[in-house]
Amino acid sequence: MKDTSAFNFTKLSKEGKFINVLTNEDVRMISFPGQVQLLQFLVRLIKAKNILEVGTFTGFGALGMAEVMAAGGKVTGIEIEPVFCEFVNKRAREHDLNVDVKEGKAIEILKSLAEEGQKFDFIYIDCLKDEYLEYYKIIMDNKMLSPNGLIACDNVIWSGRSITRSDTDGSALDDFAQFVVEDKRVVSVRL
Repeated sequence: MKDTSAFNFTKLSKEGKFINVLTNEDVRMISFPGQVQLLQFLVRLIKAKNILEVGTFTGFGALGMAEVMAAGGKVTGIEIEPVFCEFVNKRAREHDLNVDVKEGKAIEILKSLAEEGQKFDFIYIDCLKDEYLEYYKIIMDNKMLSPNGLIACDNVIWSGRSITRSDTDGSALDDFAQFVVEDKRVVSVRL
């Protein structure tokens, strides 16, 4: 959906519309079409019905997954920026897609979903890099991933920064990846 990249981030930031300071350079955080095609392939492959996206941003991934999910399915998104929550939820309604983006901090919303007993067939994580490990622990420790479910995490290699541990996010992503590799509950691969 082309309009997911039509925001003037700099203008909206200056108007105080964002919690975080975003500029037009941040458009790079939007999933590119090849990523969304991969997400759609994985969703179709496992016939995912209940999908969770941690870090929805402008919704390109969420809307793309909703287009191919199993009949009667739902994409639940988590996003801190109110502007994006409103935008994605509105676009989903306009296109008759079952998407519900919840506004707030990812850790708090994940804990709430866990308390509700929510389970997901497919989970896509693309949020704060230094919180990936906490997201994963909440999901796995609360059995939020359905049996035979799949978790995909963006930026795990982080342009090599996770391998070289060249900055805080790189180190956090490497710690996360090492934890997952050692977690006997899952089979993992880094792409």
